Amino acid sequence: MVLIDAIDSALNAHAVWKKRLKDAIAKGTSEFNVEVVKKDNACQFGQWLYSLSTEDKSSKEFSDIRDLHSEFHKTAAEILDLALHWKKEEAQKKLEPGGGYSNISGKLILALARWKSKL
Repeated sequence: MVLIDAIDSALNAHAVWKKRLKDAIAKGTSEFNVEVVKKDNACQFGQWLYSLSTEDKSSKEFSDIRDLHSEFHKTAAEILDLALHWKKEEAQKKLEPGGGYSNISGKLILALARWKSKL
């Protein structure tokens, strides 16, 4: 049950990032630091993910989600960096469908849903 709760929490937390990035693009500021956002083990889900047992970490689902989660953080950090450097158009393009963020976010959501359905 703990695994399902963690996956649900991750789905919710990562959905919030699109709004945070939109706000950063609009304002040119953010309470979040690019270098911290880039780290896939700094968020609550990342900390939980890396704390799983060796057995859980040996699954294909773990490997897929770890990689997608890492890519999600890199993409979000890249958009945040552009927003904080007033490169609004470039940041917005990366946030729009087909711009990178939607692609990696969608893949991560699907992978989390697949993992959850196997539990």
